[in-house]
Amino acid sequence: MRDAVDRVLDPFLQAADTVLGRGYAAVLYGSAARGDFVPGRSDINLLLILDSVAPTTLRALGPALVAWRKSSPQPPLLIGRTEWARAADTFPIEISDMRTAFRLLRGDDPLAGLVVDRADLRRAVERELRGKLVRLRQGYAAAAGDSAALGDLASRSAATIMVLLRAILVLLDRTVPSDPLELAAAAAGAVGTEGEPWLAVIRHRGESGWRCTTSEFEDYLDVLARATVFVDQLQLGEQR
Repeated sequence: MRDAVDRVLDPFLQAADTVLGRGYAAVLYGSAARGDFVPGRSDINLLLILDSVAPTTLRALGPALVAWRKSSPQPPLLIGRTEWARAADTFPIEISDMRTAFRLLRGDDPLAGLVVDRADLRRAVERELRGKLVRLRQGYAAAAGDSAALGDLASRSAATIMVLLRAILVLLDRTVPSDPLELAAAAAGAVGTEGEPWLAVIRHRGESGWRCTTSEFEDYLDVLARATVFVDQLQLGEQR
C-alpha cells in the first residue's frame, strides 16, 4: 500500500519543491495516512498550503498536477496560507478528519492552532449525512433489484460514510478507531443503532463485483437515516 501511494507522492513533491521551494506545507490525510488505503478504490488525499496562490504559481504547478492525474483521479487540494488560517468554520469535517490521522510531508504543521467549533461541525455533519442519504435513495430507486449496481453504489459510498462516522465520534469526544470495522461498530454504539449494515458495506468497500441485496441496501439506508436524526437532535454538551 505504502509503495503505491509513494509512487504518486514522491515525484509530485519533488516537482512542487522545484516550483515552490520552502513556500508551502504538504499534508497527506485520509486512507493513505490511516493505513486502510485500497488500491483502485481509495483516493490519495493531499493538501498543499501555499504561501502564494497567484496564477503564475498555479500555472507552474500544472505539469506536476497533470502527471498526478495519470495515476490518481483526485488531485491535491491547493489553498493559500491566509485562507487556511480562516478555514476552520468552512471545512470543519475535513479538518477534524485530518486530525485523526495525517502525515506532515513538508513545512510546518498547518493543523496546529486551528480550532473547530463543535456547532460548526455538528451542522456540517448533518448537512453531509442528509445529502448522502438523498443521493443514495436516488441511486436505490434507479437500481432496486440490480444487486451488482447496488453493491457498486454502496461500496463507493463507504469512504465518505467513514469520514462522517469519524466526525460523529469526534463530535461526541469519543475515541476514533483506526480500523474501519471497529470504527463502524463504535459509531453504531454511539448513535444507538445496529452496526451490521455499516459493517457489511465497509467489509466490501474494496471488492469489485460485490452484489448487495435489496434488504442489505435498505438496512444501510435505515441506519444512515437514524444517524442523521441523531445528529440533527444532538444538543451540544451531551455526552452519550
